Amino acid sequence: MTEQEKVEFRQKWKKWIDKIGQDLGDLLISQDTFKEVAQIVASNKQIQSSPFFFTWIQNNYMDSIVVGLARLNDHDSRTISLHNLIKEIIKNPEAITRDYFVSRYKKWMQDRGIADNDFDKFAEKGNQYISSIKLDKDIKHLDKETQLIKNFRDQWVAHLDVNQATKQLPTHNDVEEALEFLDEIFRRYYMLIDGAGIGTAKPALAFDWKESLTHPWIEMPEEESDEN
Repeated sequence: MTEQEKVEFRQKWKKWIDKIGQDLGDLLISQDTFKEVAQIVASNKQIQSSPFFFTWIQNNYMDSIVVGLARLNDHDSRTISLHNLIKEIIKNPEAITRDYFVSRYKKWMQDRGIADNDFDKFAEKGNQYISSIKLDKDIKHLDKETQLIKNFRDQWVAHLDVNQATKQLPTHNDVEEALEFLDEIFRRYYMLIDGAGIGTAKPALAFDWKESLTHPWIEMPEEESDEN
């Protein structure tokens, strides 16, 4: 592989990991928003008279979150996903070698072995190239953590499966665990590709979205006076 080809692969993967991070960040924000709405409803008996609206919110949340989670582990070769990104890295290990990876670290981090230890998460100790065995394990783990989610997407959201009654449905806990795992995997590959460590894909909101809930949503007509 030529140096130009290596650069082109790294540039492509950087665009992919940024796009994946944006999508994952949206899902994490959506999860937080849903949790906060649920807490607001649970603590306010005045808005619990009819479950219809909040059931509608919950159903839409579950549909959108499972579609988004399944998309992040999509196996279709035409799509951008964590699965396809890892597959591409396995096929082109020369694009990110140990020497290249370590060179992006500060000198003191190189001297203390921090950079090499980080690369060992993807390669056998001391080897120049990424280990396909280690990356294959990540792919298998991805499939395991999202299988129930993908089944729900295929059998309930995208299609009307004739055997729906016999299918296992994901719980909110299943969704939360899948999101946590995807965030963990994303952060690892972001470090591999971008050279920077981040705490989470979830962006910090610069505004309080709940502010709109402090105002009446429906203006009630004023009662006519007795004189009329």
